[in-house]
Order: sequence, then structure tokens, then C-alpha cells
Amino acid sequence: MRLSLDDVAWSSPWRTRSTLEKSVLCLGLLLVAATTTSVVVAGAVGICVLAITARARVPAGVWWRAMLGPAAFIGLGAVTIAVTFGGGDLVRWGPVGVGAGSASRALLVATRALAATAAMVLLAATTPMVDLLAGLRRARVPEVAVDIAAVTYRMIFSLLDVATSIRAAQAGRLGYASGGAARRSVGLLAAAVLVGAWDRARRLEEGLAGRGGVGAVPVVPARDVSTPFVVAGASLVLALAAMSLGAGLS
Repeated sequence: MRLSLDDVAWSSPWRTRSTLEKSVLCLGLLLVAATTTSVVVAGAVGICVLAITARARVPAGVWWRAMLGPAAFIGLGAVTIAVTFGGGDLVRWGPVGVGAGSASRALLVATRALAATAAMVLLAATTPMVDLLAGLRRARVPEVAVDIAAVTYRMIFSLLDVATSIRAAQAGRLGYASGGAARRSVGLLAAAVLVGAWDRARRLEEGLAGRGGVGAVPVVPARDVSTPFVVAGASLVLALAAMSLGAGLS
């Protein structure tokens, strides 16, 4: 079992582009979205990300599924900001209500978070984790941090394979034939995956220790950086940053 986003990243037309190019663009857009105080600018960042996602030929279905989980959490958080006790000049339900101020704050937070998340999904959908880890190493990020990220990445797929195999075995024994059986099967599945994760992590730690911690991150050669791409990406980010600054001063 594999992650659809990871599969898309490996087959992306932008796979051959330098990690630096995509990082300048995506992280720059994320920074603008996270720091702006304007809903309009945050929305503009989101629109730009959607346009770039289409340009990079990221499958719409995979992208929307990747955004669904974060969007649910963002929506829940926005509701808690919008709904207040003892007020509400827009809508009121007994002791709670929604005021103009809280609604505007919730809209700003939700728009910023969605735009920033979309930028990160764009980076994940066009850059395999192996390339990201190699880029972190070239950026002089501490080796221990890169190794932890690499081990975590490997463990995700290992545990997904274990969970898939166990679930298939349970389904073959009618473990999901009824509600009660399904609940028992899910509990047993979680326990088995937890024990398997502990055992695999221990063995992986011993293997890495035997090699002196070497080999967690494969060596990926650096690709040539496209100056026009970097200039275009940086120009877009700077233009949006200027819009954000102008909106904040007005």
C-alpha cells in the first residue's frame, strides 16, 4: 500500500526540477499566506497555488483528497473562532452567537491556513520525500534531524504494509461481517500495528547504529537550478508580499 501523494510526486513532470526551485516558490507562498493580515491576499495566494498546481499537472482528485483532512481541521478551528459567548450581532443562538468581528477573524484564519496548506501540498505533490531530505542535507540541516525524518518516512510505508496485510487476513476470516466484529477487528489491528511498529523501530535502530547512523538518507545528486524559474517564482512571491504589506498599511 502506498500513498497517492507520494506516487504523484514520483511521476510529476516537475520531478526533474531542482528542489531549490520548488522550495523558493512553495515556501515563499506559504510564508506570505501565514503572515498576511488580508483575506484578499490570502485568497490570491490560494488562487496562485491552484493555478500552479494545474500547471504542474497534479491530478485534481489526489490534490483534493490531500486537502480534505487539513480543511476539516481548519474548518473546525474557524467555527470555534467565529462562535463566541455573550455576543453575536450577526447570528445568535441563546448564550452563543457570531459577531462581525469574530466572523472576520475566522475567515482570515481559515483563508490563510488553507492557502498555506495548499502551498505545502503543492510541494509534496511535486517533490518526493527523498529529494526533500537530500535538499535538507545540502542546506546543512543537522544530520540527526534529517535521519529522524528519513526513518519516520520509511516506517510509514512499512506500517501501512503491515496494516494492509493484517486487514486482508481479518477480512478473509469475516472479521468485518458485522458491527461488533468490525470493532473487535479494528482493535486487534491497532494493537498488532503498535507492536509491529515497536519491533521494527527497534530493529531499524540497531541496524543504523551498526552502520554508525549512515544510510538513512540515500544520496541524491543535486540538479541544475533553472534561473528563469527561480526569478519567476521569487517575483510572484515578492509581488504577493508587496500586496500584503500594502494591505496592512492601508
